[in-house]
Amino acid sequence: MLSSTFGSYNTIKKDAMAMTPRVDRFNFSLTIAVLLGISLPLLFFPDASAQLLKTAYAWIGQTFGWFYILTGATALGVSLYLAFGPHSAIRLGEGPPEFSFPSWASMLFAAGIGAGLMYWSGIEWAHYAAAPPFGAEPKSPEAYQWAASYGMHHWGIVAWALYCLPTLAIAYPFYVRRVPYLKYSTAADYWLKGRQNSWAAKLMDGMFMVALIGGAGSSLGFSTPLIAALISRLTGIPESFGLEMAVVILCVAIFSTSVAMGLGRGIRRLSDLNMIVALVLLVAILFAGDTLFLLRMAINSVGHMLQNTIAMTFWTDPIGRSGFVEDWTIFYWAWWVSYGPFVGLFVSRISRGRTIREVVLGMLILGSLGCWLFYMLLGNHSLGLQVQGKLDVMAVMESSGGNAAIIAGLDTLPLAGLIIGLLCFVSVIFCATTYDSASYTLATSATEQLHPSEDPPRWHRLFWAIAVAILPIALMYAGGIREAQTAVLVVSLPLVLTLWPAGYGLLKSLQVDRQSKEATESQGEA
Repeated sequence: MLSSTFGSYNTIKKDAMAMTPRVDRFNFSLTIAVLLGISLPLLFFPDASAQLLKTAYAWIGQTFGWFYILTGATALGVSLYLAFGPHSAIRLGEGPPEFSFPSWASMLFAAGIGAGLMYWSGIEWAHYAAAPPFGAEPKSPEAYQWAASYGMHHWGIVAWALYCLPTLAIAYPFYVRRVPYLKYSTAADYWLKGRQNSWAAKLMDGMFMVALIGGAGSSLGFSTPLIAALISRLTGIPESFGLEMAVVILCVAIFSTSVAMGLGRGIRRLSDLNMIVALVLLVAILFAGDTLFLLRMAINSVGHMLQNTIAMTFWTDPIGRSGFVEDWTIFYWAWWVSYGPFVGLFVSRISRGRTIREVVLGMLILGSLGCWLFYMLLGNHSLGLQVQGKLDVMAVMESSGGNAAIIAGLDTLPLAGLIIGLLCFVSVIFCATTYDSASYTLATSATEQLHPSEDPPRWHRLFWAIAVAILPIALMYAGGIREAQTAVLVVSLPLVLTLWPAGYGLLKSLQVDRQSKEATESQGEA
């Protein structure tokens, strides 16, 4: 009797252990090794490491820049084909959607953009006005036209297509072909043919995790100094590396709590809250600022962007060699590529029950519109101060940096303290929503097998929530914004090479499955 009881207990224990998701030791160890390999030199040899990153950035941008441009254009073309082609009605998984449309949209947007949008939408135009594209004269009316629209292109449909393609390449085999692995290598199911635990699959997942660490670290490197500057403006605490460290700790504490609570109770609620506060912030800027100018400039910017979308999408600047494409478009496409599989994994996880068309149009339209609103209002507010002669924002940026220029522009508004407080809150929560999603995805990728509604262990999610903060601390210590830009391009290069076979494999899988279904239906009719 006793031995029977112990035997039953051991059987139950073994079954429970078998059901518990196991850590993928290869990807876990590889990612930690690369993370430390990049971060420690930045901390101990900041100047030499920053110079090495700069050299690598220049070489990659000049040698492979054309390939990033071509990848972005191709991703958009494939995404539109999937949205409007013969496969658009395919449903990803069975049953109704797991999350309501507003929650799905808010989680999709919050995971995809992060607090980096708060920084770049507020000041990116000033960089373009000072060194405009297509040979325009600096600070000319033409330069300001490009300045108001080019940022919207960099955060628009081409960018979101670089998210959309890996999303569907992962979601289709996971939900429709029932591959039991929610990893980036799932996107290569057509090529792997059941060898999801092969070294090729592990290497692909490892490259993705390294790129995500680099992309997430770079984004925190942009947003953390802005949050620190906003806190300094509100509290009077002097800006310092220590304040930036405190901001990182605050963000880690928030998204560690959120990621520990899981998708439904943590990430979803945080995303919903942030979308509401973000809309309040944008409405406040619209009505507190020069409302007529903002509305006119917003409409003009959209028209100018749409008129020049094809030119901006394919521009490689082979004659002028101004450096604009390498400094901006290639940097942005590399950033989106490094985030692409992460967003793809996360959006796949929250999109069960939705069709391919819903996912594509939701990402391309809702994602782009959300980003454009910040450029139309936050960015055009400070641009309006510049062109109307109310504040020389560009001079403030040149003398004190982009963060100071953003705050100086907001200080011209009525109730400036309240609006700056809202921007600070939104930036912190966007940091949290992005990095709890990133932590969740890293834990998923470092887990051997997951079912469609299963989460990685809580300790695993918490571990990555803390680990993901190491690189941005090192990047800020080594210099800040420029170093973050260089890091994201360097780590994205191996990953951009994988998008092409992943996209081709998705199209072939759709074609094969469609032909198989048609053949089965024909036999049934016969």
